[in-house]
Amino acid sequence: MTKTGFTISLVGRPNVGKSTLFNRIVGKRRAITFGLPGVTRDLVSLPAEVDGKRFQLVDTGGYVPGKEDGDLLSKVRAQVLRAIYESDAVVFIVDSRDGVLPIDKEIAGMLRERGKRFFLAANKVDAKSGSEGVAQFHELAVEKIYPVSAEHGTGVDDLLQDVLEMIPELPQEAEQEGEAVARIAVVGRPNVGKSTLVNTLAGFERVIASEVPGTTRDSIDVLVKHGGKRYLFIDTAGIRAKRKTEGVLEKFSVIKSLDSIKRGDLAVVMIDGPEGLTHQDQQVLRYVLNEDRAVVVVANKADKWKGEEERRKGLHAIKEGLGYATFAAVVPVVSTSGKGVPMLFKKIGEAFESFRRRVPTPVLNRMAEASIYSAPIPSKRVRNRAFYMTQVGVMPPSFAVFVKERTGIPDSFTRYLHNKIRDQFGFNGSPIRIVYREK
Repeated sequence: MTKTGFTISLVGRPNVGKSTLFNRIVGKRRAITFGLPGVTRDLVSLPAEVDGKRFQLVDTGGYVPGKEDGDLLSKVRAQVLRAIYESDAVVFIVDSRDGVLPIDKEIAGMLRERGKRFFLAANKVDAKSGSEGVAQFHELAVEKIYPVSAEHGTGVDDLLQDVLEMIPELPQEAEQEGEAVARIAVVGRPNVGKSTLVNTLAGFERVIASEVPGTTRDSIDVLVKHGGKRYLFIDTAGIRAKRKTEGVLEKFSVIKSLDSIKRGDLAVVMIDGPEGLTHQDQQVLRYVLNEDRAVVVVANKADKWKGEEERRKGLHAIKEGLGYATFAAVVPVVSTSGKGVPMLFKKIGEAFESFRRRVPTPVLNRMAEASIYSAPIPSKRVRNRAFYMTQVGVMPPSFAVFVKERTGIPDSFTRYLHNKIRDQFGFNGSPIRIVYREK
């Protein structure tokens, strides 16, 4: 969890309503909520503002006792403990219908041992059994219990009012100026190493990685600093073909992954390098191209290639299979060790710069005069030609070409335009959009 200002973490055992409360406070349905324990496994962190006070809100996985629960649950526990350690305040959520459970006592003791100020929210008081069970939690020796219904909003304002009093009043400062932060969605099919890569970039296990496919269920934002610049990486659930998704929860996770592509500037499409570019990898690429996002392809597990010649042939085959995404760089990496990460950041920087680049109209037209305006556009209908070109937008770079007749222009001419623009101005890693307008 990257520390950014005052941080409030929501903790508690599984299925007490942490994600529901998180969604209500941030005003967006960002954390997945579902009627099964343990749906939230990763830390989900978002900036929030209530009554003019800004803070970072963190939703954690359900805390489970430290017994022999397996590798995955031990990782969830470790993340919850890290969130508590790095937070300025903690909202400890219990289920008022269940009364005080031994795990609730364990969590309260853990918070006290770490000297954390926490606020006890007794959730689900909208049920009769919940409202009647609130008083039992005085057993945890807290000064005040906040009866709330995260689902309906009852009592949430009272809770927030007291929590936000902890945020110190700061002098009004101008917004921090600086370079734009690239938002990078890390996407791919399940178990190609997306979470492991994000953990390596962040420098610690910020996102749970496991050998079990589909461990990442939500889309997780991780702010990373490298070379004096900031990058916001969005780790996503694995994307499988619709016919292969199992159950409502996986389908919802895939929808969240596709939504992450939309809110990103750039997509890092991860594949298993030695396995090569599969049909499903190409489908993920199509999702990215449909949203007109910049692309960098990461060929993970590069240490599994047997020798330099096999590695060279493998990378060439991947590049050949990119289709309409041939403008994307292919970077071999080993996500477990970080090998190849410096080159990955370099290519991300190039793609992000291309995605936002604007070419002055006089420069653009000097190129067009020599290669586009001088020859007619192939057409079976009319004698057509281009007169003028200008860039009309960025993210992605978009160009308007003024022509005599905008209908009937063959795709071959549009590809020719793309190639001429790339030959002259690069735009490595970024798609290009071309529209035709009649003069």
